[in-house]
Amino acid sequence: MRAVIFHGPRDIRLEERPVPVPGPGEVLVKTGAALTCGTDFKAYRQGHRVLLGDYPSPFGHELAGTVAALGRGVTTVKEGDRVVAANSAPMDDCFWCARGQGHLCPNLKLHNGAYAEYDLVPAHIVRGNLHALPASVPFEVGALAEPFACAIHAAAVHQVAAGELCAVIGAGPMSLLLVHALRARGARAAVLGRSREPLESAKAAGAEAVFSALDGPADAAVRAWAEGRGPDHAFEAVGRPETYLQAAALVRDGGKVCLFGGCAAGTTVPFDAHRLHYKQLTLHGVFHHAPAHFREAVRLLSEGRVKTGLLVKGEVALADLPRYFAANADKSVPKAVVRP
Repeated sequence: MRAVIFHGPRDIRLEERPVPVPGPGEVLVKTGAALTCGTDFKAYRQGHRVLLGDYPSPFGHELAGTVAALGRGVTTVKEGDRVVAANSAPMDDCFWCARGQGHLCPNLKLHNGAYAEYDLVPAHIVRGNLHALPASVPFEVGALAEPFACAIHAAAVHQVAAGELCAVIGAGPMSLLLVHALRARGARAAVLGRSREPLESAKAAGAEAVFSALDGPADAAVRAWAEGRGPDHAFEAVGRPETYLQAAALVRDGGKVCLFGGCAAGTTVPFDAHRLHYKQLTLHGVFHHAPAHFREAVRLLSEGRVKTGLLVKGEVALADLPRYFAANADKSVPKAVVRP
């Protein structure tokens, strides 16, 4: 089979590999569609040991496809079933896995291999995070379940309630998924960004209001939208210290701040400790997802509750993927469909 393999920063190669044979509990999936992802671009530029493990490594983590072969003992699916596979599941019965926080398990091994003709899904994911995909749902729509699950996780951690006011800082693909996750809970959302086109996409996704930094400082306008108090929740979806600080300054007294965008290891952020304490702010770091979030993502996608055309634009052939990553490594590009 053909597969794109990660050998190191800015070095991915299309290679011929044997078609895997599933072992006990494993499932072989013939890839129907994979999606490019901003995290994969970040890994391409600088490497990513947490995501990819030891190099050379299979590459890509958002996919849906058809069951091609079953390992011994698998009874939850059969050959020919359409499925979407998560890139993780609880590994064991450690302290974190037993408490529904398998994404924090010290033994967590994130699964990759979407950029290939076949993907061998490990037994723990088959047991806990492999889901049926209705025939009416295109594979590329199902493949959105992984990033959407991350957004659903953020909304769940914040216990966002119907009618609450939520500001999202950043207008990239994850921001659009956050808007969908918040709207699914009945919340009202506003998005702060820069460029007009992404902000128009945010409105189309369901944002009630959008604010561009190109028009000048937007914090006062956001507070005015949020009934003069500031939003109940502020979701930072950029991953920079200055926007972490902006989120904490923007949220209402007693509000919650979601640090959703990831900063580099060792980054420090000089929060105003006086405001955190006396205005009783809550900061949540949110990473990855759990099976319940992934299951909810598949459900909402299957019900047509996500405007996927705003997120997935264009296609790239598997053979062209190394050139595509090289050409776009330092750009911000929409998600593209990869059809092996």
